[in-house]
Amino acid sequence: MNKPIDYKQKLTRLLLRRAQGYPYTEKTDEYAVVDGEVTLTRRKVVTKRVQPDADALKMLIDLDGATDITQMTDEELQSEKLRLIALLKQCEDECDTMKNSEHGEKTDGTENKITAVAGKEET
Repeated sequence: MNKPIDYKQKLTRLLLRRAQGYPYTEKTDEYAVVDGEVTLTRRKVVTKRVQPDADALKMLIDLDGATDITQMTDEELQSEKLRLIALLKQCEDECDTMKNSEHGEKTDGTENKITAVAGKEET
């Protein structure tokens, strides 16, 4: 029997990722006709970062706690603050793990790597 999918947990994880920001990779291939055949001449791999989204954070708060924060006590607000900080830390740790698995990332969050094909040098 298949385990049912927990959509709320999945949505929460996706919103948290969007609220934190995340890296993604774009790949571009260039082809040329050599001796009547189309061959790959250059492959460009660029790693970029999606900026954090405040709207996703707001949706995450609205989704998780259907309580109006203006009605919360100071203790409840402090508890909610600590819970959200823990969620952001968890996402940050996951993003750091993903970032460490990538090779050659620049400090500005982008990576440019061009791989030459057909015996040319790599830049």
